[in-house]
Amino acid sequence: PRHAMVSLALVRAEDAPKRCRIEAATFNQDEWPERNEGPGFLGIGAAAERREASTSGRSRAERLILVDGDADAAVGSVIISESAHPPRGAPRGTVNCVLNSLVIAPKMRGGGRGKALAVLATRWAMEHLNAGVVTAWCLEPLLGLYVDACGFEYEPPARAGFYDDDGGDVCCRAWADRW
Repeated sequence: PRHAMVSLALVRAEDAPKRCRIEAATFNQDEWPERNEGPGFLGIGAAAERREASTSGRSRAERLILVDGDADAAVGSVIISESAHPPRGAPRGTVNCVLNSLVIAPKMRGGGRGKALAVLATRWAMEHLNAGVVTAWCLEPLLGLYVDACGFEYEPPARAGFYDDDGGDVCCRAWADRW
């Protein structure tokens, strides 16, 4: 079903309505059962996790849910995490945030929701985590989504024949100063 996207909002998992948290936890667990990321979307312990990351120096991770306010439903979700690795050529001190586990609920796929989630999450990382660059690793067929639809730049591997440990993902980045 195609729905209008005027009522979409990206919110922290713990701030989302309970029904949306449960839906996001469910479709994350269904999409990647081996990762066991679903429970994190319930929002339990998120504030404590955020405080601990800010005092320990560990990288921060934010679980966000794309909510359709009209339908009171979870449309998609993403985990944004700070990376300890600055991208090649980035000025010293540049905050690099990575979009992880970006997924649209199966019943909501189509109609540009993946693009909406990627764009809103990138903007969120730049505004709330002071990201100077947002990185997405994706399978090659999704490169068009990030590059053509969302304004990311493809970054070729640093060395020929490089494949990441996730099975051949490619890298693309949105630089805050030119996105």
